[in-house]
Amino acid sequence: MVAEEAKGDAATPFEDALEKTGNGLYNVLLLMTCSLILLAIGVDMFGFSLVVAAACDLDLTVTEKGILTSIPFIGILFVSYLWGYISDTRGRRLTLVVCMQVGFVLSCLCSVTPNWIVLAFLKFLAICFSCAANSATYTLVGESCIQRVRSKYMLLMTCLILLSPAVAGVLTYPTLKLNFEADLWFGVVFRPWRLLTIVLALPSGLGAIAIYFFHESPKFLANRGRTDEALEVLRSMYAINHRNSKDEYGVKSLKLDEGTVKVQTSLLRAMFEQSAPLFRPPYLWRTLQLFYIVAVVYITNNSFLVWLPHILNLIRLSLESGSAAGNICALISTEEKALVPTAVNGTFNTTIATVTPDVCLGTIEENVMMTLIASQSVFSFLNFVISYLPNRRKAVLISILCLSSLSGVFLNLMPEPISSVFFFVIFTCTCLGMGILASYFVDLYPTSYRGMVACLSIMVGRTSTFVGINLVGNLIFHHCQVTFYLWSLLVFSSVIAAWFLPPDKAPVKSTVI
Repeated sequence: MVAEEAKGDAATPFEDALEKTGNGLYNVLLLMTCSLILLAIGVDMFGFSLVVAAACDLDLTVTEKGILTSIPFIGILFVSYLWGYISDTRGRRLTLVVCMQVGFVLSCLCSVTPNWIVLAFLKFLAICFSCAANSATYTLVGESCIQRVRSKYMLLMTCLILLSPAVAGVLTYPTLKLNFEADLWFGVVFRPWRLLTIVLALPSGLGAIAIYFFHESPKFLANRGRTDEALEVLRSMYAINHRNSKDEYGVKSLKLDEGTVKVQTSLLRAMFEQSAPLFRPPYLWRTLQLFYIVAVVYITNNSFLVWLPHILNLIRLSLESGSAAGNICALISTEEKALVPTAVNGTFNTTIATVTPDVCLGTIEENVMMTLIASQSVFSFLNFVISYLPNRRKAVLISILCLSSLSGVFLNLMPEPISSVFFFVIFTCTCLGMGILASYFVDLYPTSYRGMVACLSIMVGRTSTFVGINLVGNLIFHHCQVTFYLWSLLVFSSVIAAWFLPPDKAPVKSTVI
């Protein structure tokens, strides 16, 4: 037994023991697997808006489309803390294995739903499971990698999240170009958009299989008092990274810092003990300030991004009808007649139809996909560049928010569609501030509160997204210019809030006023 061998040997601090495993093949493969899982969640969530845009046989109204596309975000809101608690008490790897498998199966079942209500219910359940990856992946990688590469690995994972809409576009375009139908049961006809729900879920299934071959977090095992298992995991990591025998690892016993062993408590009690201090002095003002900026960042990026494919489709139809003059607002609110390829019993016919928000093409056009892929790829690259400006994060955040606010105004002032679409895409650039805000949560709060404040910030962001998607769907097609002007003011208000963040080079303190 390891415990017997450890007698008489000096215990090794956990971080030193982890450092001895090095950085090698095991860590790289774990990074790739967890990145795949995060990418899969983003692909599944954003790709669902493309599914909704193409599901013509469900006869969806704009309101119903808004409800469907916002369902994944409300699912995350309901269960994100619960999965964080389960991850802390049952294990990161176990959480990922179970949740990704169940989420994959439920997402596949969405392909055979007879109506939009059943589709919404199944998608809600699927996201309630798969969203466990949002926190468990970062935690598993962070607790399994040495300090030197930890931040870099987190950055790479974040860049892939921003890239997920582009990947969803790559998977969507060829799938929706297929032309087939197959009668199933209860009047369900299997068409390309139903196949797309399975295609978008495949990365989740692959991630669920891949994570099965990795170990539990050694830090979690040690903190739960399972030091023998933690040592065995560390030995295995060492052997894989160095291509040596486990016996050469050398560490016989572990020593944890005092206070690191978690005491199991009830969910409600844990929620109160971790949350209440964030809303009392000296953290109250800073919490409200950061949560407000988070809400604006998410409601602006996610809310407009999920409507982007549908809006670009309407713009293309308007241009084909001869309405070449005007910006986005002039084109998506038009009621002129246009040649619209409509789906009838799986067969596409070109008919005369009115260009309204309820028009459904059953596919996503090539120029729409290219716009989506290019913009999100650029944002992902810029996020990587911004990460190398740690001493300018306040200035960068304010610049990003100002750029977004100005783009919303310029969008209304453009006389033609191309420049208007360009400013529409720039308007969603608030996503570049997500990583910066995450760094503030790390720097401005003590270790004991960081996990909770980060979790609550995600819940705030997803809540604002749910509200924003439905607001955009009900406003932009009827009051387009007013929507962008008011939204630009909202973004500018977050600029004012960001102005009062601590200076970039000020010493970080554990308490704030």
